[in-house]
Amino acid sequence: MTEADFSLEVSVARTSDYKVISRLCRRAVGPGDYVLWILREIINDRGLFLAWAGDQLVGMTNFDKCVDGSGWLSMARTDPDWQGLGVARFLQRELAKRAKKRGIRILRLWTLSTNHAAIRACEKGGFNRVCETVHVSHSYRSKIREESPHLTNSVNSTKKILESSYLSETRGYFAYKWQFVKANEVLIEKIRRKRELCSHDKLTFILTKPEKSFRRLSCSFSLLEGDPARSMRVILSKAKSLRAAWIGGYLPYDRELLTAALQSGFKVDSWGNHCCVFEKII
Repeated sequence: MTEADFSLEVSVARTSDYKVISRLCRRAVGPGDYVLWILREIINDRGLFLAWAGDQLVGMTNFDKCVDGSGWLSMARTDPDWQGLGVARFLQRELAKRAKKRGIRILRLWTLSTNHAAIRACEKGGFNRVCETVHVSHSYRSKIREESPHLTNSVNSTKKILESSYLSETRGYFAYKWQFVKANEVLIEKIRRKRELCSHDKLTFILTKPEKSFRRLSCSFSLLEGDPARSMRVILSKAKSLRAAWIGGYLPYDRELLTAALQSGFKVDSWGNHCCVFEKII
């Protein structure tokens, strides 16, 4: 079968699709697919788009709007029998149409460097690789709150942040929660007003407020300025004082930063050990 041999239709996932979506996830990734943990809430958010060949579910992709107004694609799954036939590109095109109607002009996503099929789909779909990152995390064993360093919500110079070595390594992109956005003064100020831009003794980073995720209270971080090992130790301490059970963040794909993360108490997550971030202007 080739791409010309079939036609696809798209729909937004409904509660009644739960079983067939679960089956797709298990076929595409396996019984340990993280999407299975949060599938009901993802369906309820009304952003999960499904690709159908007749009455057969052959693919899916989730769509979110980012803090900077761009669109974020995630949770892409294609049935193994349909891989290489254009299912992912079909969903990318459909989501681009819907995003454009909502005034969204940029789409982004990431995939593992080893997922060659996904990378080919991105490149054929007009996405360009913009940076490479690695995801690290830490799970707290003790729930006892600790005293943490005092953090301020003010920064001396937004321009200095935009010129930081971290953003230089990622060509100006950074992660906010699970999504990647492009740094600019307006966005940095927006995050500062959310009280998630933190400064401490020549260190500047983003630390998001704790939220329930995967049945635990979680925070995320991004480094912006200062020594990485010191920054990550301060972040670990502060997140614990906020009663977080887990904290994670994306770092530029850099050996020295990775070493600093490991020495600070983080571990590399196998599902994000080398992420390639892609972007498309629509």
